[in-house]
Amino acid sequence: MHHKVNGALGLLRWAAIPTCGKVEKWAGSIAGDISAKTTGGTATITLGGPAEVWFGVGLDAKAMDNAPYTFIVNASGVTERKIGTCGTEAEHCPGTLLAASVKVVSNTVVGGVRTVVVTRPFKGASKDHYTFKPTSVATLDYISAVGTSQALAYHAAHDSLTLSFTPPSGPTCVCDMGTVGQMCETGGTGCRSFTKDCVARSPTLGTKGESSGDLLAEDNPTCNSRQYSGGLSCCSHKRIMLDDDQIVPPELLRYHMKFRFWYQEYEADSKTPVRPDKTNASHVDLPRIYWQTESNAGEYDIPPAFYLPGEPKIVGYTALELGPYPQLSPGTTCKGDCPSGDSCECIHTITFNKTVSDMRLIYAGGHCHAPSCIGLWLYRNDPGHEMELLCHQAPLYGNGTGTNTKAGMYDEAGYVVG
Repeated sequence: MHHKVNGALGLLRWAAIPTCGKVEKWAGSIAGDISAKTTGGTATITLGGPAEVWFGVGLDAKAMDNAPYTFIVNASGVTERKIGTCGTEAEHCPGTLLAASVKVVSNTVVGGVRTVVVTRPFKGASKDHYTFKPTSVATLDYISAVGTSQALAYHAAHDSLTLSFTPPSGPTCVCDMGTVGQMCETGGTGCRSFTKDCVARSPTLGTKGESSGDLLAEDNPTCNSRQYSGGLSCCSHKRIMLDDDQIVPPELLRYHMKFRFWYQEYEADSKTPVRPDKTNASHVDLPRIYWQTESNAGEYDIPPAFYLPGEPKIVGYTALELGPYPQLSPGTTCKGDCPSGDSCECIHTITFNKTVSDMRLIYAGGHCHAPSCIGLWLYRNDPGHEMELLCHQAPLYGNGTGTNTKAGMYDEAGYVVG
C-alpha cells in the first residue's frame, strides 16, 4: 500500500505482512489497501518516507488524541512511542518513549526515499504496544505524519487512513457498515470521523454511581460525525475556518498572560483532631468534581422544534426521516398556537443524572450559555429527604433602563448582561 502525504516531502508508505504461515496471492480486488493475515507469529513491517526528515505511523487511531502506539523513523533508526499523552490542551508532544520491541532488518535510502524493514511479534510487549489480531481485526485505522527535520517535532503534514486485511486464501466477506461521515478540510483533505462517548439513558437514572443521559436516546447530532452539524469538533489544531474567498493571514497572533499565585506553607496536624474527618492541619483537601449537563460529549445541539412543508429539514436528523410539523425533534415539547401562532412556545430538554455519595458538599456552582440556556437548577435529593432546591442560576438580560448594571452601561434591552 502506498500513501502519498500532501506536500513536497515525498512518499510515505506502510505495509504489515506476517512472515509465518502460508501466504498466497489473491486475485480479487477491493477498493482501498489490502494486506494479508494469518493466525499469529511475527509481523514484518515496511515503513517508507522522505529520507531527509522523520516520519511516523500510529496504529489503531484516527487522530493523535487516540494516544496510539507509533513507529517513528529517521536516519538513526526506529523508535516506538505512545503519542498524544499530553492531554487535549497539548497533545502534539513527543509522547512517551516505549521499550524497544522491533528488530531492524534494513534501513536503506534510494532516490530520497528511506525504506525501513522491521520485525516484531504480533503480541505487544506491554499494554501500550499494539497487539496485532489478524484473525479478528479486518481493518486497521492508522495515522501518518512527516516532519521538517530528523529531530522529532511538530509535523509538516499528516493524514489518516484505514488498512484492510484479507485471509491468505478463499473468499473475503466485504460488509457495508453504513454511512460513517467525515469532517474534512477544504479540498477534502485531513478527513476524520468520530463517535463521542455519549452516555446512554439508564433505566435507574444514575443510581449507584452510574451516569444517565439523554443525548443517545434523543439521537442528538453531536454524538457522531455522521450527523454532526457543527461545533467544537470543527476547530481542530491549526484548522482555519474562513470562507473560500478569504486569505489565511500568515501572521501568528501572540499574546502574553500574567499569573500571580498566593500560597500558604502547609503545617501538619500536631494536635488532637477536632473530629474524625477533620484535623487541625493548616490545609484540608477539598477535591473538585465536575460534570457537564451533556455528560461526556462536551457539547450538544439544540435543534429547531420542527419544520414546515417546503422548509429545509432539520440538520443532523436525516437518519430519523423527521417529518414536518406536528412531528417534533426528539426531546422537544411545544404548547400554544403552533406551528405559526404568536403563542407557540417550544422547549428542548436534555437531562443528565449522576449520583455521588460519601461526600460533604462545600460549594456548588453552575455554568451555562445564554440565550439558549434558560437556566440551571441544583436540587438536594437524598433518599428519605424531601427534595430541596439548593440554587438556581439564570441568565440576566438587559431591560434598557440602566438598572441592571453599574452606571447603566451594557444594559441594552434583550441582550445578555450576565
